[in-house]
Amino acid sequence: MLIKSVRLRMGLNDEEMAEWGAALNLGAEGREKIKGNDLNYYLEKLDTVRNRTFDLFKTINDEWLYQEEEFWHGKQANRYFMWFHVFEDEINHRGQIRIIKKRSK
Repeated sequence: MLIKSVRLRMGLNDEEMAEWGAALNLGAEGREKIKGNDLNYYLEKLDTVRNRTFDLFKTINDEWLYQEEEFWHGKQANRYFMWFHVFEDEINHRGQIRIIKKRSK
């Protein structure tokens, strides 16, 4: 259900779902498919997604952010709350990248 919700919310097409589905699903599929790339691969992906996010935020207003919809476990949440969690995830991934960079020296 989360994948369907994310796909609808983000407007992902089939090609984008093929690329991002494993990351959105997490679990065994993510562990199997998301590995073996060098650090620059992940940094470039992060920058690409970040730029797409900036482009999205240029097109919306605060009203859009206050809209509520079903989020976790059937509970309502506004998009401010949802995007807060996206930002938390990015911070966590950047921390993981720093650790990997330090260990690879």
